Parts: sequence; C-alpha cells; structure tokens
Amino acid sequence: MRSSLWLKLTFAFAGTAMFGVLLAAILIGRATSIEFGRYLEHGNSMGHMMASGMAAMMGVPEQAFLHAVRNALWVAGISAVAASAIMAIILSRQITAPLRRLSTAARHVAHGDLSVRVAHPGTNDKYKHGADEVGVLTNTFNSMVETLDRGQEMRRNLMADLAHEMSTPLAIMQSNLEGMLDGVVETSSANIASLQEEALLLSRLVKDLRTLSQVESGRLELHPEETDVGTVVSAVVKAAEPEARRKHINLSIEAAPNTPPALIDTDRITQVVGNLLSNALRYTSEDGWVKVGVGPYGQEGTAGKAVTISVADNGQGIGGKDLPHIFDRYYRGSQPRDRRGGGSGIGLAVVKELVEAHKGTVWAESTPGNGSTFFVTLPAVGG
Repeated sequence: MRSSLWLKLTFAFAGTAMFGVLLAAILIGRATSIEFGRYLEHGNSMGHMMASGMAAMMGVPEQAFLHAVRNALWVAGISAVAASAIMAIILSRQITAPLRRLSTAARHVAHGDLSVRVAHPGTNDKYKHGADEVGVLTNTFNSMVETLDRGQEMRRNLMADLAHEMSTPLAIMQSNLEGMLDGVVETSSANIASLQEEALLLSRLVKDLRTLSQVESGRLELHPEETDVGTVVSAVVKAAEPEARRKHINLSIEAAPNTPPALIDTDRITQVVGNLLSNALRYTSEDGWVKVGVGPYGQEGTAGKAVTISVADNGQGIGGKDLPHIFDRYYRGSQPRDRRGGGSGIGLAVVKELVEAHKGTVWAESTPGNGSTFFVTLPAVGG
C-alpha cells in the first residue's frame, strides 16, 4: 500500500518533535533530581554526616515535589508532541498541495489536454518567477506544457494550410486532366501550360509551408556565403520573364554597380525574391510593369553597410487596413479577389521569416490603385 508524501512528512515532523521532547524531558527530570538532592545534601551537611543514599535524605514532601515535576514534564511533552503533530499535518499538506496539483495536471496532459496550467502561491507573472523549489518545478512544468501546446497548434495550422491551399489547384488539375481524357478539353499547349502553372503553384505552396514549419519549430538552417546579391536577384528575374511575357507585363531589373556583397543563403534569398516577384506579377494587370532594384542602402556616410532589394509594380496596390498585416501568417487581405489572384496567404510570411533569419528587415509601401513597392535590406559584408 502506497503512503502519501504528506503522511510521510507528518510522521517525520512529529517523530522529530517527539524525540526532542522526550529527550528534553528525560534530561530535565534527571537534572532536577540531581540538583534537588544536592540542595538537600547541602542543607543537612551543617551538622551531620552525609547519608548513605540520596533517597534517605528525601521525605514524602520532597518525593512528591519530584513526582509533580516529572508529571509536569510528561504533560508538557505530550502537549508539545500533539501540537507538533497538528503543525506537521498542516505544513506537510501545504508543501505537498502543489505537488498534488502537478500530478493532476500531468494526468490531464497525458490524456491530451494541453490547456492545463498549474498555479503556485510562490509564482506570479504567468509562472515566470518561482519563490522556492516547488515554484521552480511548477514553472518548468508550465513552460513544458506551453511548448507542447505551441507545437501542437503549429501542426494543426500546417495541416489546415495544406488542406485549404492544395485543394483548389488539385481540383483544377484533376478536372482538366479528366476532361482531356474524355475528349471534352482540348490537349493544347495553352491548357498544358495552365496545368503546369497549377503544378508550379503546388510546388511553391509545399516549399513555403515547409519553410514556415522549419521556422516555427526552430529547425530552419541557413548556409550563408559571401555573395553578390545582384547576381542572385538577376537570376530570379530571368526565371520569371516567361511568366511576365505570358501576362504582357514589362519586367525589368536595375542593379547598382557599387552594391557590396552580403552574407546570405542563396537558396533562401532566391525564395524571398521569387515570392515577391510572384506577388507583383499576380497583382499587376496586362501591359503593366514590375521593376526590381538592387543597390546599397543607407544615407550619406552609411551607404554600403546594407544591401537593399526593391520590387515595385503599378498594380492595384494595398489597402490601408491591409498594409500593416500583409506579412502576417496566412493573411489574405480584405479586398475582394478570386482564388487565382488571392495567393496562398503565406508567401509574404515566408519572406518576413527568411529576411529576419538573415538579420535583415522587410517592409512595404503602397497607395491603393497606384501599385506597391516591397523593400528588403540585408546586412552587407563588413557593414
């Protein structure tokens, strides 16, 4: 049969008190008898020889006195032990109460309830400061559960993102392929190009979702190298030229010759520029333009300490209510738009995470109806 911790503590406290009281009673009783005998011996030594034993000097009154002292000591000892036992029960229950709450909360977590948190009298400010060891244990438990809860929430969001974002392009591809097999949809270059566009969209979604998952789980790895940012951006622009021509959009790039190199992960910055270009081409109408710029960033005297990348377009622009939130994860904006124009809602969030992972900054400037410009700054080598 298991015994409770509070019961063990009670026995330990009470046993210690009882041992102390009994030892004190024995020593006090013995000392009282010896000192009282010496007192009687001193009183009788005035004219008589010392008797053969202490008991011979003591009469009935003296023995009654010693008996009363012993009784008083026993009563005091028993009272002290009883009081100690009561205090031991109270203190042990107070000490083990947080542990019982932790045990109950741990059972809830074991059954999948990650909303449970444990409060402790010695903690405050959302369990960040503990007054004792039990408080520290409580803080650690709450931090562990919060971490598990965030991880589970990230997994739920990732699954929701995958289901929502992939369903539409998959449905389009399936319907078109079925139509081609049935002879209803013509197997033309335009239709195949449309299917390829949906496949590229799916590929980009998977890449963005994987990047977000790595960022949120703390497993994003960068492999930075000293790189000419202009060369990287030019390669991304060249890859986007066929899409721009198909949409009749004038795509151009201007790279300043005095742009300093930056310490970047080429693949990640390629993903950043690719997402920004994809957005710009998506929101720019036919016969519009998209301009990409690369150059040193900073005021006079500070230029060369950072590299800036800009992606500007003359598309529909971003509303004032949407602009502060466009880099929020899965934010689509309040402007009415169709699915193909609406984007996945995660591309700009990926841009923000990747730029900040490079210790850079990203922001946007826009006027509704007059286009938008996105800026990315990256620390230059030696800047």
